[in-house]
Amino acid sequence: MRQLSLLCALCAILVAADGRTLHSCAYITPQDPFVVVDTNLTAFCHLNETCIRELGHPITSRDLFWKVGDTVIPESHYTVVNNSVSSVTFQPTLAMHNSVTCSFKAYGQTEATLHGIYFSLGYPPEKPENLTCVCYNAETLTCTWEPGRDPIIATTYTLKQSWVRPDLVSNTEMTQNLTPSDYPHIPRPFVSRINEQRKDCIAEAGKNSCTLNYPDFILHINTVFSVEAANELGRAESDRLEFDINDIVKPNPPHIVRVFDILQKVLKIEWENPFESTQYFQYNIRYRPLGSSQWSEVPSEDLEKTRKSFILQELQPYTTYNIIMRCKLIDKGFWSKWSKEYTATTSESTPSKGPEFWRKIIRTDSEKRVVQLMWKDLKSHANGRILGYNVTVKKGAEVETFRVVDTTCNITVPEGSYDVLLTAYNSQGSSPPSRLKIPSDTDQKVVKPEEMNFKAFPKDGELWVEWAPLKGVFGYVIEWCSNHETMDCNAEWQREPSNVTKTFLRGDIKPFVYYLIRLIPLYTDGKVRSSIFGTYLQQGAPDVGPAVKTKATGKTWVTLVWIPIPLPQRNGFITNYTIKYGGHDGPAEAITVNASVTEYTLKSLAAKTTYSVSVTANTEQGRKAGLPFSLTTLPFGNGEVEAIVVASCIGFMVLILILCVLFCNKREQIKQHIWPNVPDPSKSNIAQWSPQTPSRHEPKRHPFQDGPFTDVSVVQITRDDKPDDQDTKSLDQIKKNTSEGLSSGIGGSSCLSSPHLSASDSDGISCAQNTSSTVQYSTVIMGGYQGQTPMFSRSESTQPLLISEERPDEQSTPPPASQEDDTQTPSQYFKQNFTVEESGRNQEPPPVLHLAGFSQGLNNPDFTAGCNVNPDGQSQEDEPKTYLPQTMRQGGYLPQLG
Repeated sequence: MRQLSLLCALCAILVAADGRTLHSCAYITPQDPFVVVDTNLTAFCHLNETCIRELGHPITSRDLFWKVGDTVIPESHYTVVNNSVSSVTFQPTLAMHNSVTCSFKAYGQTEATLHGIYFSLGYPPEKPENLTCVCYNAETLTCTWEPGRDPIIATTYTLKQSWVRPDLVSNTEMTQNLTPSDYPHIPRPFVSRINEQRKDCIAEAGKNSCTLNYPDFILHINTVFSVEAANELGRAESDRLEFDINDIVKPNPPHIVRVFDILQKVLKIEWENPFESTQYFQYNIRYRPLGSSQWSEVPSEDLEKTRKSFILQELQPYTTYNIIMRCKLIDKGFWSKWSKEYTATTSESTPSKGPEFWRKIIRTDSEKRVVQLMWKDLKSHANGRILGYNVTVKKGAEVETFRVVDTTCNITVPEGSYDVLLTAYNSQGSSPPSRLKIPSDTDQKVVKPEEMNFKAFPKDGELWVEWAPLKGVFGYVIEWCSNHETMDCNAEWQREPSNVTKTFLRGDIKPFVYYLIRLIPLYTDGKVRSSIFGTYLQQGAPDVGPAVKTKATGKTWVTLVWIPIPLPQRNGFITNYTIKYGGHDGPAEAITVNASVTEYTLKSLAAKTTYSVSVTANTEQGRKAGLPFSLTTLPFGNGEVEAIVVASCIGFMVLILILCVLFCNKREQIKQHIWPNVPDPSKSNIAQWSPQTPSRHEPKRHPFQDGPFTDVSVVQITRDDKPDDQDTKSLDQIKKNTSEGLSSGIGGSSCLSSPHLSASDSDGISCAQNTSSTVQYSTVIMGGYQGQTPMFSRSESTQPLLISEERPDEQSTPPPASQEDDTQTPSQYFKQNFTVEESGRNQEPPPVLHLAGFSQGLNNPDFTAGCNVNPDGQSQEDEPKTYLPQTMRQGGYLPQLG
C-alpha cells in the first residue's frame, strides 16, 4: 500500500503544471531561459517541503540529479544550496537537446522527474549595416540593410523614421512630433497630418528589408531613418541615415509612344514622362542596329532640359534600330530602369559601297574559258532593298554590260585578261563600282608562304590570318576549304582592302577541322601571286587509328604498310607514328617514325613466330591506336627452300647416275637375277623319246595352218581282251599318225594328224599353232595298250621344266597297268579323259580320239568341241568341257587348269 501511495504521489507531481503552485513538490528557476552560445547556464531546483511530507518519503536536495534530454549531467556540476535547493551549472551547445529536468529515484530504483524546463540558445543581434533607402516613383519607400550574424533565435527588425529640428546643431537629438515652430515653412495643417500618419515598419521574418507606402513617408522634409534589431538576448541599432526623400526618388522609365523617320538617316522619338510635372527630369537615350551588340548613346548635354521628344540623326539608311531610354530627377535621385525596346527603320538611300566581288575560272577548251563571277550581299551598305546588279566586262575598247538579279553569273570569254565592273542598285540609285581583274593563264603563279610572310593561327576562338604588306595591290582575297588537301573545292572567300594585313575568317569555323587557306593579292597589273597555308582552329586526337597490313614477310623480317588516316578523321596534324609489336610471350617493343612514313620493315624477328602489331597516330593534342594485327614469320628465309630442293635434286641425280653405272657394269649378274635362263625343252632328254623328233637344224613347219589349239588330250581305251584285228588296225593307224604326223618334237609345233588324214578319219582333229612368246611343252603318255609307243600331248604352259623332267633317269616309273582291271591307272603325265561303256564283246566300238580346245571345228556339222562321243554318236553333257589337270605321282608340275 505504501508503494501504491507513493506512485499516486508521483503521478500528482508529474501532472503539476506550474512549479510555483503550492501543490507542486518542486520547480526550476529560471523558467525557459535564453542562453548565449558558449556561455554557462545555471538552474535551481526548489523542493516544496509540504508536498514532500505528504509523500511520506523524505527527499532532500542531495537525492536530486539533473538531465539534459536523456543524458545525465555529472555530479561534479551539482551544487547543494540547502536541504531543499539544488543547482546545476553547465555549458549547453547547439548539438544538445534543449530540455533540463530535475529528478530523483524512489527507494533507489524508480526514476521520477520532479520538474523540467526548456532553454533556447542563440546570439544577441548585431548592429545592422549599410542601410540604404529608395523611393520608387514617389509611391513606395523601401529600405534594406545587412543584419550581420544569424542570431538563431527570433529577432525583430524595425525601420524607424523621425524628423530633425532645424534649430538643433546636432542631428543626434531628435523629436518624435513636429510643431509649427519647428518647420515654419510648412503649413500648420500639414504638420498635424505628418504627426498623425507617421508609422514605423517592422520587417517580415527572415527578410532584411522594409517597405513604406505613401503617405507613411513625407517628401520635401529631411527625415532620419534607422533600423533596430531586438531579441531576448539584446538589442542593436544601425547608424542613422538622414535625407530628403526627393533625393532618393527612382522614377518609373519613360513610355516611348512612337518612333518614325522624317528624312533619310533621321528618326524622331516621342515619349511620356512618369510624373505629371516634367520640369525636373533629365534623360538617357540609346540606340543600335538590329542584331548588333554595341549601343550608341545620345550625349547628355543634348538632353539636359525636360522634354517629350528627340530627333536621332546621322543614322544608317534603310536600317532597323532598337531604341531605349530612361530618366531621373535633375541633380538628385536615381536613374529609372530602361524602357522597353522600340524598333524603327530608316528610309532608303543609294548603296554606299560596291559588293565584295570574286571569280572562279573554269577552262572548257584551249581558246575559250568559262568564268564564274560571284559576289556577296551588301548588308548594311545596301541602304535599301537591292533590286539587281550591273556587270560590265571590258577588254580594250570592247565593252559588254548586262544585268543580274542573283549573286552569281557565268560568262564565256576568249583567252586573255579582262576587267570586270560590278554595281548594285536600289530604288535610290547605284552603288560605287567594284573592280575585278580576270588574268590570263600566264599571269597566275603560286608562291611559298614565306615569300609573303603568310601564316594562320587560332586566337580567341577565331582563326586569324596575317601577311606582310605588299606594294601595287588594291585589295586582297582570302579563300579557304574545309577538310580538303587542294583548293579544288567550293571554297568560301572574303575580300579585304589594301591597307589590311591581318584579319580573321568570317565564316562558320569549327574545331578539329582542317582548313586550307589561300591568300590572293589583287595587283593592279592583273598578275596573281597566291600562297596557300593549312591549319586548325583546335587540334585533338584522331578519331581512328591507322589500318596496318603486311606487304612482305620473311624469316626474320616483315614489311608493314598502313594507309594514312582520312583527313576528316585526323582532327590535327599527324606528328609521327608509333609502331608497337611483340610476341605472345615476349615483351613489346615500340618504334617511332616520321609522319611521312607509311611503310616500315621490322627486323631481327624470330622465325616461325606470331607477332601482334599496332600502329598509333600521334598529334599535338592526342593519339589514337589502330586495331592490333597478327602476323607470323616464315620458317625459312628467301632461297633456303630453293637451295634444299636443288641439293635434293642433285643428290637424286647423282644416285641415279651411280645406279646406272652399276647397272651397266653388273648387267649380266642383274640379268641372271631378274631374268633367269629358261631351259630349252628341245635340248631336254625327253625330246629323244619321240621317234619323230626333228633335227635341231631342220626348219620347223606347222602341219596345220587353219587354226590354233591350246591342249591335246589323248583317250586311252582299256579292254579286258586283246584287240582284234580291226581294233589293232585302228590302233596302229592312230599310232602311226601320232608318231609321224602329230609329234614335231619338243619346243616345235605339233599337230595331232598328218596332212594325209581325212576329216572323217580324225573326226574333228585340228592343229595347235605356236606363238613366239610361248614356250611349248609336251606331255608324254606312258600308259596304254601293250606295245604302244609313248605319245606327246601339246601344251602352252610357260612354266620351266622340273629337274625330274630334265633328268628322266631319276624319275620313278609308274607300275604297269593290270590287264584284268576295268579301269586304267593314270600315268605320271596324263589323266584319262573319258571311257567307253561296253555293250558286249562282239559290238565294241572302234577307238575314238577326242581333241579338246579347238577354236575352229571341221566341216562336220555334227562335230562338238570339248564333248565325249558315245557309239551312237550322241554327246554326254554331264562330262566337263574344260582342260583337265595334269597330275603326277612324284615330282613334276602342279595341275594346269584351262
